[in-house]
Amino acid sequence: MKGEPINADLVAQQVAGHDLDWRYSLETGSTNVDVLDHYSEFRREVVAFSETQNAGRGRRGRQWHSPFACNIYCTVGILKALPANRQGLLSIVTGLALCHALRRSADASVSLKWPNDLLFDGRKLGGILIESRPHDAKRFFFAIGFGLNVFMQAPELAEIEQPAASLDQVAGRPLDRTELLSAAIDGVVQAVRAFDPDDVEPVIAEFEAFDAFFGQEVEVTSAIASVRGINRGIARDGQLRLENETGETLHSSAEISLRPGS
Repeated sequence: MKGEPINADLVAQQVAGHDLDWRYSLETGSTNVDVLDHYSEFRREVVAFSETQNAGRGRRGRQWHSPFACNIYCTVGILKALPANRQGLLSIVTGLALCHALRRSADASVSLKWPNDLLFDGRKLGGILIESRPHDAKRFFFAIGFGLNVFMQAPELAEIEQPAASLDQVAGRPLDRTELLSAAIDGVVQAVRAFDPDDVEPVIAEFEAFDAFFGQEVEVTSAIASVRGINRGIARDGQLRLENETGETLHSSAEISLRPGS
């Protein structure tokens, strides 16, 4: 229920099954920072979750609205051997895992907006922010942060810079944040560990099925220009494929935002 803290012990049992450390707080600056700090000190995989963040961030440093005991703020810190030309797919793998977890645990038909937003009926339901540190010659430590709107009222949703939704508005049954968080962590950890960077076609095909704008005209906006075209899905490195009269171009998640075409 809204305002009821997460049952950290139950979540910890889920985390322990994956041989991960865990950190729970009533308030923190950022769960991504918590995970990276834990890794720097202990060199261990870890999950951090909190009731609120006072310095939560989205992409491009945007503020993440974090009311207390209303939503999910979590970061999974995991080691993975992933070549540089496949790391752009990690947010896709994470997004797909969250879609499946929310469909099972909240009966919510969630879709994805490339590269890192979860949507319901075109409105933002959550987002993903991934940071990394080199671990050894082959592996990186990835801090895979995600936030999910669970119990948000209309005035709170109006503070978000784009149309937004809350899971309690779309779920087919009462929601329990402990259950939702446990399902999300379980799904993300299993998906990331199972992801084979040498076999990306299944990920590309599955993303196409969940892509809210696949086959539609979209506008891709970067710091220097905007370009319109048909969204043709993603390439093997996770870049967006955009087709227009000049041909097909690839766009990196690091430098663009995607908006539906009019």
